[in-house]
Amino acid sequence: MEEEQANAIAEAIGGETWQSGGDIWLVIFRRPDGHVVVLSDEAVCEYSSEEALGTEQPLSNIVLC
Repeated sequence: MEEEQANAIAEAIGGETWQSGGDIWLVIFRRPDGHVVVLSDEAVCEYSSEEALGTEQPLSNIVLC
């Protein structure tokens, strides 16, 4: 997603934006239980922690495309 979209979504849900490289922007939402939900323009994925984001498969995901 584009930076403007990511900023708008992050503001709406109380998350933060993250640039994953190139011109790809994600929104990261940290839940109170430590899980992390990552939104892109293609999917919504839940990880057990922020450290798991780059190293593990998501616990659950929803493909949007």
